[in-house]
This record gives sequence, C-alpha cells and structure tokens, in this order.
Amino acid sequence: MRRLVWIICILSLLVMGGCAKQENKTIKVAVCPTSPPNMFEENGKYQGLDLDIFEGFCKSRGYQYQITAYDWQGMLGSVMAGQADVAFSGISITEKRKEKIDFSRAYLDNTWNLVSLKSRNIEIKDLAELKKYSIGYPRGMAYSAFIKDDLEPKGIYRLNDVKMYPTYNEVIADLTNGNLDLAFLDGTVATVYKKKLAVRDSYIFRGFDTFGFAFPKGSALRADFDRYLDELGPEKLKAIVAKWLE
Repeated sequence: MRRLVWIICILSLLVMGGCAKQENKTIKVAVCPTSPPNMFEENGKYQGLDLDIFEGFCKSRGYQYQITAYDWQGMLGSVMAGQADVAFSGISITEKRKEKIDFSRAYLDNTWNLVSLKSRNIEIKDLAELKKYSIGYPRGMAYSAFIKDDLEPKGIYRLNDVKMYPTYNEVIADLTNGNLDLAFLDGTVATVYKKKLAVRDSYIFRGFDTFGFAFPKGSALRADFDRYLDELGPEKLKAIVAKWLE
C-alpha cells in the first residue's frame, strides 16, 4: 500500500511538473514596434534585428512567444511590473534602468545621432550651438539622463527644452514638417531613416550606449538568454546585425 502511495505521488508530481513546463513555454514579449531596424511593423507583420535574435533563442529552446505592442514607456513599464517576460526594441542599458530591470549582456554598440533635414544643412561643430535648435525624441529614452546629467550642468542644453513624443513616428513627422530642428535618434534608427528620407546626421555621440534585452528583476530567462548569445557567437550575431543595417 505504501509503495502504491509513493507511485501515485511521483506520478502526480510528474504531471504537475509537465503542466508547469508546458505553461511556461509561451514567453510574453513587450515591444515598441516603431524602432526600425531593431523592431517595427510592416504590412501587419512584426520584424527586425531584435526579433531575429529572439526567434533564434525561442527555436533553440522550444519556446513560443506572444507579442504585445506599447509605446516606449509602456514597454519598459510592463517589464518592471512583471506583465512581460522580456522586452526588446533597441533598449539602451543604463544604470538607472538596471535598478528596476535585469538586462542581458550587450549585443550591439550604438551611437546617438542628432538628425536634421538635408535642406536645413544643420551641422553641429560645437555643442554650444545646440541652444539655437529645438530637439525632440520619444519619452523614456536614455537621452534624457544624458542631457540632464551631462549637457545641462555644462550649460549646453536643458532637458526642459526638449520636445517629447510617444514614438519615433511623431518625431520624424514633426521633423519633416518643419516643426522640429533636430531629432535625437539611435544610430540604428537613423540608418533606416537616412535611406528613406532627405535627412542627415548633424552630430553623432559615440561610446555612450549599448543595447540589451530587458527582463524583470530575478528572471531566470535572462541567464538562459545570455547562454544563447554565447552559443550564437560573435560572427553569427554580426551577420544578423549586418542583414538589417546594410
């Protein structure tokens, strides 16, 4: 009788474990699909550099994923609140964000580009010139901390003078309509828009930024994702990046 009880208990644990494992097979993903080439929507389909990397991870582990789209702040907020298992759309790794989010290791070095219309012919040779221009970018971007902690104390530019928008779409719309002088864009995003629109780099900040995938604090998924990046290796990762930036 005792042996039968033990067998029943073991079978119950196996069934429960199997159910739990199955339930964990779908990963809840948060994105801001207005950040090409990292993450964007075209013809009703999500695509991008970050998604290619993440799909490779899911295939290697047998995961499914479910994407929910947000604006930039909503995407990060969903991870902080534990409503999403991971977020990606070209997210900068910052010390402030690391207080509330666990990041993967960096997968891409990024630049920050101040972009203007070619017809305006704006070229910033001295950052002191920035005061003459309006600057805009989406709310919640890492640029804010840079402006507040670096540019503002030096008297170069005030964070209160920045025009904030929901996404890059609205930023670019105001730039092209002449309602904004300079758009602050991630270098990857700038690469895409320079191919599509008559815009140019007016100034580029280098060595300030890297991208990572964002996970809730204490997520076990983050460590496994880092292992996948190691398995992928630098050459295959470079090939994915090159596919979207060429």
